[in-house]
Amino acid sequence: MAKMATREERKQAKSLKGWIKPLKWVLGIASASALVVAVVFAGIWVFSINTDNVFPINRLEVFEQQFTSADEVKVAMKSIDDRGFFTMDMKTAEEKFVALPWVKSVRLRKVWPDTLQVTVDEYEPLAYWGLNGVVSVEGKVFYPDQLPDMNWVKLQGPDEMAKDLTVLLQTYQEQLLKKSLFIEGMQLSERGAISLTLNDGLVVQLGKVHVEERIERLLNHIDVLKTHKSDALAYVDLRYQNGFAAKWFSNTTPIENGGGNR
Repeated sequence: MAKMATREERKQAKSLKGWIKPLKWVLGIASASALVVAVVFAGIWVFSINTDNVFPINRLEVFEQQFTSADEVKVAMKSIDDRGFFTMDMKTAEEKFVALPWVKSVRLRKVWPDTLQVTVDEYEPLAYWGLNGVVSVEGKVFYPDQLPDMNWVKLQGPDEMAKDLTVLLQTYQEQLLKKSLFIEGMQLSERGAISLTLNDGLVVQLGKVHVEERIERLLNHIDVLKTHKSDALAYVDLRYQNGFAAKWFSNTTPIENGGGNR
């Protein structure tokens, strides 16, 4: 029995020896790989090595933008100093993209090995603002490098009044729809007086006070005024206490209806 046991032990020892060599080789490779990974990540996180040239983000994928141009996105990306896949600060990147005129917010996502996905939430435009700007439905004024050629209302006034003017614009337009009249432009003067330009070219002076009442007065008389002459109605001034003044494109002297202070 002793001899049989000895032969079995020798057989097992020989078999174990056969496994030890390849096992050492595998463990050596694993250890070396782990060491390389540890050195790389130590360089990234501990020593703040700029890995832009090691793991650079070379590809941008932009989603859901309508007015923001590709060039604007590229410039914003290039303005980020560290564009490494692991080291780029996402908050900094977000701030760069949100600084673009049309961009309200963004969602960023890194996709291995070299892609940054940018999902854009743009401001919803309500009207042009002055000569070079746009105002959003929330009353946010911004100035894009290039204005889109759209059939938008033209608003004009101090930037700090933009939010109030967007509300007034929608209120006045709702009133004018009773007669299928559409606002093409609205202006707030330095003195606070409001004037409208309608889509048929009619200019309506509303003044500073009782504006909604004056719009109702316009609606009560607009049909008569438009049929009073064959020529188009050019101008209605409602800055009278109880009446208005009107002018057609054919005549140079306006007619007045009613009176009182303006």
